[in-house]
Amino acid sequence: MHNALRFLNIMVRLFIAIEIPEEIKSQYAEAQEMIRSSRARLTMVQPGDMHITLKFIGEVEGSRLPSIIAALQTVSGAPFILDLGSITLNSPRSPRVVWGDVHDPGACSTLPKTIEKTLEPLGIPVEGRRFRPHITLARIRQFHPDIFQEVAEISSSCTGSFSVDRFVLKKSELTPQGPMYSDLLEVGL
Repeated sequence: MHNALRFLNIMVRLFIAIEIPEEIKSQYAEAQEMIRSSRARLTMVQPGDMHITLKFIGEVEGSRLPSIIAALQTVSGAPFILDLGSITLNSPRSPRVVWGDVHDPGACSTLPKTIEKTLEPLGIPVEGRRFRPHITLARIRQFHPDIFQEVAEISSSCTGSFSVDRFVLKKSELTPQGPMYSDLLEVGL
């Protein structure tokens, strides 16, 4: 899956994620259609790109990639189940994101902590904010108050559970058409 040598002399933008099953992505794509005509200016996440971010690493020198990969391969855990929650806004005062909440029985919030402890000796900083698992549907580029009502109308439109048995190290390349993701490493739990 990965060939770290091709990134040795460049900067790479990395994050670690849980993949979302296609049937869940389809539900969220339908919810996106219901808010697409919002008076708030929204940038929709492509359904194929939907995921749960466990750890955003950011820009690192490609030469550091082999040690990051080696460290992540030592992370272990057990598979777990996540339940979909409501579609909501990230903040009631200053919303910037429309997302699907994910109910975590505890295993999902343990995984980012384990990953961070594994990466910290490599100089990758620990996240200061509390981890809150979610699936981003849209980013709010220009706020309009109608977004509150529009999101309330779709809040319970996505339901279900899914099993998590792996996480993925992803490279993110920012382009004018939006981010392009490629998988560098998959680690089973």
